[in-house]
Amino acid sequence: MDAFSSGYFQPNQSRPNLLGPAMSLSAALALGVISVRKFYWSLREAFEKVYKGNLPFWHHVTGQLLWREYFYVMSRRNPEFDKIDTNPICLKIKWYNNEEWFQKWKDGMTGYPFIDAAMRQLNQEGWMHHSARNAAALFFSRGDLWLNWMDGARYFAEKLIDSDWSVNVGNWLWVSSSAFERVLNCSSCISPVTFGRRLEPSGDYIRRYVPELLNFSFEYIHEPWKAPLEIQEKARCIVGKDYPERMVIHEEVARDNQQLMLDFRRQTLVKLKRAPPHCHPSDEKEIYHFFWMHEECYHTHA
Repeated sequence: MDAFSSGYFQPNQSRPNLLGPAMSLSAALALGVISVRKFYWSLREAFEKVYKGNLPFWHHVTGQLLWREYFYVMSRRNPEFDKIDTNPICLKIKWYNNEEWFQKWKDGMTGYPFIDAAMRQLNQEGWMHHSARNAAALFFSRGDLWLNWMDGARYFAEKLIDSDWSVNVGNWLWVSSSAFERVLNCSSCISPVTFGRRLEPSGDYIRRYVPELLNFSFEYIHEPWKAPLEIQEKARCIVGKDYPERMVIHEEVARDNQQLMLDFRRQTLVKLKRAPPHCHPSDEKEIYHFFWMHEECYHTHA
């Protein structure tokens, strides 16, 4: 209620407290401890008490719950939801296969402090904030490493205490641009440096989970490779020795990956002569199919 009154409809989403105790109820929802219907209507009622029906259009207080239900619906009649080749709504993007990169990502040894902190938190606690999950997944897939999202999704499913098949796979499909996008476009891709700095500028989140960087100042904690050697020595952490060098240069691979996605988009549209079935959705038939609607629900326009 206090958050709603202050105008924050998702206070731990827009301004996440990455250092405080987990506030999410995702594990309880995934395990059925809390009824999603009860949760939904309780949120609506609390919001109604504050705004009394005058809801600003940008306040989608139940937006994340609706995404959850959407992924449930889209996976309900699609047992191949977590696949690529046999999944009718997944674009058949040719991802790289690099076990060394995959292992570095899993271990939190990518050389990008915010990504490494997120992955180490996952390994230690079985949880990380939604924003950190998106950053780690984007870095893994279309953002930097261009690795197969199926491998990343399986690893998240193995580690997360709130693991939910439909939601986890749905998010990976979306983040990797493999489904649920109206237009394939990688022109906008978050930086693992600036995104982490925006979410937690102090660097204390990194210091907690990447103790090698404990003694780096605010100026270099997000980009330790920029610190002069004397500063690295003073911090007792030499990049390339005590903490890994960046496994890729973000600015370079992001540009290359953007071109890969644009090339794939052109080839796909030329081949299909229309948007792929995962986009828009493409027609009413697809809507009826994936929303599991009986034929009597069909209607025709007069």
